[in-house]
Amino acid sequence: MSSMPSRQPVTLTRRSLLASTAVLGVGATVGCSQDAGRSDAGENLRFDLPDPVGSFPTEDIEFRLVDSNDTKVPFWKSFFAAYEKKHPHVSTQYDGLPWARIEEVVPLGFRNGSAHDLIQLPDWAIPLSQAVDAEWIAPLDDHIPDFENWKQNVPGTSLVEGVQVFDGKLYQVRISSDRRYQASLHYSKRLLNDVGFDPQTEPLTWDTYREAARKVTEKGDGQAYGVILEIGSPGRLASWVAYFARIAGAPVVDDILQPSGEFYYTTDEVKAAIDLLLAVQSDGSIFPGSGSLTSPECWPRVARENAAMVSGGPWITVFFEKENPDFEFGVGAHPAPAGADPVPVGYTTIGGDAFCMFAGSQAKDVAGDILGYVTSLPGQTNWGEITGVGNPPVLDEAAQASAEKWSEPARMCLTLANTMVAKPEPVIANPDVAKVARNQKPVSPNFGDVIQAILVGEVSDVDKALQDVKDRSERAFDEAIKEAQQREGSTATRDDYVFANWDPMSDYTLEHYAGR
Repeated sequence: MSSMPSRQPVTLTRRSLLASTAVLGVGATVGCSQDAGRSDAGENLRFDLPDPVGSFPTEDIEFRLVDSNDTKVPFWKSFFAAYEKKHPHVSTQYDGLPWARIEEVVPLGFRNGSAHDLIQLPDWAIPLSQAVDAEWIAPLDDHIPDFENWKQNVPGTSLVEGVQVFDGKLYQVRISSDRRYQASLHYSKRLLNDVGFDPQTEPLTWDTYREAARKVTEKGDGQAYGVILEIGSPGRLASWVAYFARIAGAPVVDDILQPSGEFYYTTDEVKAAIDLLLAVQSDGSIFPGSGSLTSPECWPRVARENAAMVSGGPWITVFFEKENPDFEFGVGAHPAPAGADPVPVGYTTIGGDAFCMFAGSQAKDVAGDILGYVTSLPGQTNWGEITGVGNPPVLDEAAQASAEKWSEPARMCLTLANTMVAKPEPVIANPDVAKVARNQKPVSPNFGDVIQAILVGEVSDVDKALQDVKDRSERAFDEAIKEAQQREGSTATRDDYVFANWDPMSDYTLEHYAGR
């Protein structure tokens, strides 16, 4: 799922590329971050750009790119400066916009022929398949240099028919990975070390998580608490519980329990995770006021040591390093049940920042040249060195190489990400799954809302509330499948969300889909 941060637009043109950028605001949702572990933001980084090949234009030409900014701003600033130096006749413009603005600008550009040359498509509003069918975007096969060889060096999950490829033609290129550990424990070293815990060297269990929180609270005497929860952000609560359940052994793919094919909301693992939260709450170990605090409102309170622990992704690492550079914090794994090895968390292999090319672009060969470099090993290493752990490269080799320039907490985020496994993707099993997603209506209250209601005391019968959200989700899912079949001729059924041959301890590879 794409995150939709609320940020001010950033526009970098030929004249402004060499100017310094202002410090960027930190996003409020999963996956929003700023150059983690980096101090120079790529200003002294060298780009070894290859000479152009084929039909690369020789006349003056303008190239424009739009995406959702965040960590990508300093990368494109540095890259486009180098690109214009290499190709003086190419004028570049980068527009970093909040998602809400992209949802306005991109459709308008398609309609009136003024769209950017490369576009980060808001896929929840304009699915890639729809853009292909409408001929708003063009295939990249003839524009990425040495295309056949290039295909051999990108992950197979970036070249899937019905996902990025349609009728054998490639329409979208990923330049970052969604392999991000989104519930890592960020903590004050002083507060936890003072009560005898160091989650980075000895990961916390469910019991020691509760114990550490209680001891910090007791010692804090009203000035410091063990945990701050993002109760005002229900989506984060759902992610927090999902990690607990998955690590405890619930085999889940996109909220669907395997191999039953049902929503996992009533599993023992979910109930145990919620019981743990309620126990920590009953101990008085949760920061007062957490019931109304959103994610970005929680993080500064940990940096001020009003609370010892908060769970989230690498964007918290970035926030601490940007806003509180003197704060000594650690990064550890999400707590796991004692007595058993934790089960790896799954990540989506088809997620991350991706670009498609406007069918009406007059700079298609420039677009292909740029994508060819940014997805090469040197380009991916540049990407990782500048964007950092919050937006890791697609190529694992590039992620490892670029991490040498990251901070210790950022490298720990990467270490945790490397414990994750590739989960099955229903849309790879059957591309018509995308049609179901287009017809699916969100339930209200959803799973995160229910967890929130439990924690703020609005729900007393936990089992009943979880059964209710499960039942409503099942009905909405069945209705979406039926709607997709009737309206769009979808062939997807609930069987396409079940992967009986999945070993949750291992990567689910492209070869596994044939045997499911």
